Amino acid sequence: MTEDSKVIERVLDGDPEAFNLLIREWERPIYNFIVRMIGDRNEAMDLSQDCFMKAYRELRTLKDRDRFSSWLYRIAHNACLSQIRRNHGKTWVELDPDLGAAESPVENRLAVEKALAQLPPDQREAVILKVFQSLKFGEIAAIQDAPISTVKSRLYMGFEKLRAILG
Repeated sequence: MTEDSKVIERVLDGDPEAFNLLIREWERPIYNFIVRMIGDRNEAMDLSQDCFMKAYRELRTLKDRDRFSSWLYRIAHNACLSQIRRNHGKTWVELDPDLGAAESPVENRLAVEKALAQLPPDQREAVILKVFQSLKFGEIAAIQDAPISTVKSRLYMGFEKLRAILG
């Protein structure tokens, strides 16, 4: 039983403070994922909060409590895709200095963020989950509701496009 599943048990048993433990653990990774997917820090903060509210409301529906993180990323994935559809046609590039590697010059981070924004959403998400969130192929497949081979293909195509864009 994972630490998250123990906390989930406490939440479901009525401990009002237990869900805050999950938020503290997962707030930053989920926010970072969302901001990289949609490119806007303010919208990402709102979406992140929405994801946690949805997770709290639907926690009883989670069948495998050891897969909480994949389930939470899936909620964030769906929120991002909905937001991307709403924002279709808008152009933005926004950076959070905390998101990039500290040793990278601002120009490099800007170029990477701008290049990521040019990828199709499914490829961008696969790259972000693999590179920035360090998830395994199986976890990404669960989040994207796709076979592992499709995830690998999306990553390969995404990396190829990034190489072409970044030179």
